[in-house]
Amino acid sequence: MTEQNGSNGPAPETPQSGPRRSRRRWIIAGSIVGSLALLGGAMRAVYANGGGWHHCGGSHMSADAFSEHVDRRVKSMLENVDATAEQQAEVSSILQSAARDVYALKDQHASAHKQLHEILSAETIDRARLETVRADQIRLADEASQRFVSGLADAAEVLTPEQRAALVARLERHHDWQEP
Repeated sequence: MTEQNGSNGPAPETPQSGPRRSRRRWIIAGSIVGSLALLGGAMRAVYANGGGWHHCGGSHMSADAFSEHVDRRVKSMLENVDATAEQQAEVSSILQSAARDVYALKDQHASAHKQLHEILSAETIDRARLETVRADQIRLADEASQRFVSGLADAAEVLTPEQRAALVARLERHHDWQEP
């Protein structure tokens, strides 16, 4: 095998390596972390106070109440990172749309709970039907997750990197406060 640069030393830096590539990796990693933190905050906004799927048997929020709840939580989070009124309105609109789409799946999830009760209370367990319900719920959760992450990415792009970093720091402080 022959050496490309004719020496035993390291290959010369190319535009695809070195400090520029390393910095780009950090920027991408930071953006991913910021987006995930924003997702965590947004998910809290959606699932807090009885609006989440795990509360199907408990209190139900109407679609309008759910939308208002998301709007209040988004505004509260963004006010603390110096987002402009225009940014707040755009992020709220994006997350409202995502939340409505995810909320629309709630009835399918509630239906699956009823099916599970029927299956598990039957004289014999229909394993094939149980597996179908499980697979449908995984598909539904994946659909909701994809829609939410898409909306989250759209919303995150409205904010500056500094605002996203401030939001991440705020969410981390909030998360640390809640831990036992």
